[in-house]
Amino acid sequence: MSQNNLDYIFKAKSVAVVGVSNKPGATALGGGLYLQHLLNCGFAGNIYPVNPKGGEVSNLKIYTSLKEIPEPVDFVICCIALKFVIPLIEECIATNAKALHIYTAGFSEYGTEEGKVLEEKMSSLARESGLRIIGPNCLGVYCPEAGLAFDNDVPTDSGTVGFVTQSGGNATTLIREASIRGIRFSKVVSYGNGCDVNESDLIEYLSHDPDTDVITVYIEGVKDGARFCEVLREATKKKPIIMLKGGIGEAGARAVVSHTGSLAGSDQVWSALFKQFGIVRVHSLEELIDMATTFAHLPKLSGNNVGLLCTGGGASVLATDICSTQGLDVPRFPKEMRDTLASFSMRGGVGLCLGNPVDLSGEVWSMTYDCAKTMLEYPGIDIMISQVTLSVYRNFFDGIYDRIINSVDELIRATKDSQKPNVLVVPMPISDETYRVATECRRKCHDAGIPVYNSLTSAAKSIAAFIDYHDNEK
Repeated sequence: MSQNNLDYIFKAKSVAVVGVSNKPGATALGGGLYLQHLLNCGFAGNIYPVNPKGGEVSNLKIYTSLKEIPEPVDFVICCIALKFVIPLIEECIATNAKALHIYTAGFSEYGTEEGKVLEEKMSSLARESGLRIIGPNCLGVYCPEAGLAFDNDVPTDSGTVGFVTQSGGNATTLIREASIRGIRFSKVVSYGNGCDVNESDLIEYLSHDPDTDVITVYIEGVKDGARFCEVLREATKKKPIIMLKGGIGEAGARAVVSHTGSLAGSDQVWSALFKQFGIVRVHSLEELIDMATTFAHLPKLSGNNVGLLCTGGGASVLATDICSTQGLDVPRFPKEMRDTLASFSMRGGVGLCLGNPVDLSGEVWSMTYDCAKTMLEYPGIDIMISQVTLSVYRNFFDGIYDRIINSVDELIRATKDSQKPNVLVVPMPISDETYRVATECRRKCHDAGIPVYNSLTSAAKSIAAFIDYHDNEK
């Protein structure tokens, strides 16, 4: 199957939105909403709203049908009632439209005979004509570079992470939550029931896509197991794939059938598949974001030795335990290294823990840069994890939060001045004020290309998986 036929979607020069209305308030749902997303995301090609009643919306002419549009359309978005979908597909074929996204639901996922027959008819028309269909029952495509979007308030700048998902809700959740972690996407596709374009087509496309470095996947079931395995075999030779499998238990498998009409398969089979192809498996959207953050930002590491920069003795002990549990080594610094770190202290290191983990305690404000730079340059560690503590210092003294932000600036500066990666742990805020501080700290790290995690556990787990992936890389 040619890769280029999906270019009509991701590199569309014209889009028709079928189901647009010019009635007041009509932009709140369906076609009107997709039209606004195209306008807000800056789609540069021709946009054709379509409704049999005609009219005008957002200073654009509403065409009464695809046949009235003066050119063949690359990409059609369908937001009309179920009974009109098959006639629209036939009209797409008659007008030489290249691809169609069907937002409309009510097909095989409903479990009705009528829905199954309609979906089979759609698949048959796609195969016979060459029209590519995304859906039905899905949100469709988000591709910032092309100006395609299915939601407002999403970044309009592109990144290197691709996301293939059967779930529209998970697509919007991932985009929004990943964006505040500094992740930007090349292409996101919610493909729903996958009557034509399915998980295999999309993973294969992203594996060849020069704009995508990391492929993330949320999957519930597959249409063609043999082809899926073949696509994974080839795709994993080119790029890392991070996958979240939905519907792993009996109740979850039942939910899969009612969601997209797919067969979930046993968890044992999926576990074997992940292992066979070197796929990084995750078990939640949060973990998927953690892994995407790691794989998108970290260079390949030469080992698993970690330097820990913490604040507080208890936090240091727990950080060491967490890293060890995940298979990361926290080597103790030799005396020469400890003496060097102590030389940056106003008290000569008295009261500080400098053996790795390094606990700067109350002197964090005066020696962050020097200590971080020295740790990053120490050949005995491969990566550093710095923990930014907000709750311990809450209302500690006037200006405390500005000092915390300044210490993050120092950590960023030390990282830039070194050749070794440093990741930051910025815990979730516990008050309005710490929310402001945490947001500012995260923003600074994102701008510097430094990964940020919500907890040390998520950081250690992601780094360990990253190292394991590269150790077993084909």
